[in-house]
Amino acid sequence: MTKLINQFFDFRRDEIPVVLLLFTSFFCSIAVFQILKPLKKGLFVEVYGADTELYAKLLNILAAAFAMVVFTYLYNRLSRRGLIFSICGFFIAVFGLLTLFLQDPNVYSIWGFYLVGDLVTTLLVAGFWAYATDITRTEQAKRLFGLIGLGLVLGGWAGITSAKALLEQIQMEGLLFLCAGLMLVIAAATGGTEYLLPRSESFRRNLLQRHTQEKSVQEEASAALEGASLALRSPYLAAIVGIMACYEIASQVMDYQFSSLSEQLSGITETQAFITNIYFFANMLSVLVQLFLVSFIMRKAGLVVTLLVMPVAILLSSLSFLFIPTLLVSGLLVISDNGLNYSIQQTGRETLYMITTPDEKYKARAFTNMFVQRLAKGIAILAVLGLGALAVPLPYLSLLTITVVVLMILCSVFAGRRFNCQSEQAEQLKAA
Repeated sequence: MTKLINQFFDFRRDEIPVVLLLFTSFFCSIAVFQILKPLKKGLFVEVYGADTELYAKLLNILAAAFAMVVFTYLYNRLSRRGLIFSICGFFIAVFGLLTLFLQDPNVYSIWGFYLVGDLVTTLLVAGFWAYATDITRTEQAKRLFGLIGLGLVLGGWAGITSAKALLEQIQMEGLLFLCAGLMLVIAAATGGTEYLLPRSESFRRNLLQRHTQEKSVQEEASAALEGASLALRSPYLAAIVGIMACYEIASQVMDYQFSSLSEQLSGITETQAFITNIYFFANMLSVLVQLFLVSFIMRKAGLVVTLLVMPVAILLSSLSFLFIPTLLVSGLLVISDNGLNYSIQQTGRETLYMITTPDEKYKARAFTNMFVQRLAKGIAILAVLGLGALAVPLPYLSLLTITVVVLMILCSVFAGRRFNCQSEQAEQLKAA
């Protein structure tokens, strides 16, 4: 049995407490996002409608750009622990204010809540992965990130379940207080991680080098947009940007196709039941893949294969929808997207940062995960609106998805091979 378990997980005894704390941080981060997601979306759509929400999504691009500037500013002046503490403190204060202003919602509080809800995942996920890759080595990431990433899919499941079960009992204000409490848990888990790192043989040897690198970075007066400069100067980082951008464009197009066909269902109950079932299967796939396959595939097949699983699945589902544009097949678009992005794709993409410098881990990642992600969503929304104005049939939008997914595959192969090459060179230098 032990041998079988080690085929999927390979932990050293002194790594387990740190891994569990990182798991807890990630679990709470995604749980907060999933709790807020239906609250802010439901309130906004109820007041302004789905069409106006498209413009709110475009406004998220500006919010993400501002978040990138703030993230870079904090990184230049704080330790990695201070960065996470600052993000948690900001959201605790914001949630407290929202409980007051949303008791009598107005245009400012509703729009503000919508934008803040999106910034939670933008800042927390970027900060978490930057933190996790900063304290681990490449060899550790291949072994540990599978279970750590499981916190994402389980946290998402727990968050949306909590929102559904508790909304009637404690209302929106109570759920905001719950989110503030989860932020405190994230801060506590980060403090506990920092306490354990120098006491763990597996992590202690990284600290001196990391500390020296952090210190030299913080002494520089970096520009707020340095992350963009770093990403555009490096073909490797540019490939990571390409992976993110192509995925977000494809995801938005598929979501629109699914939503459009879901309108054919008669009755609110039937529509909600169908969508709930689709997301249930997507979450089930995500949990199973993260729990049993991610670490195994990364260790046995390598990072290139890990990065190709999701785009190949999207390519096949989009080809199916192009020729069989039914509601059931459109569900495959959502399952291949949500079921694999939050598990194997997220873990593989974030692992690419293991061979980058501290500046690139924080600043280039902030540019990619905050600004590029939102910009790509905006491009997709504009493309869908434009193609809709030209009366392009819904199935033919899959041609756009297929095109960007092919580009995503090319970027994934390039980045994965470059990662393998540099990792091997680093191991050879270490052995010498």
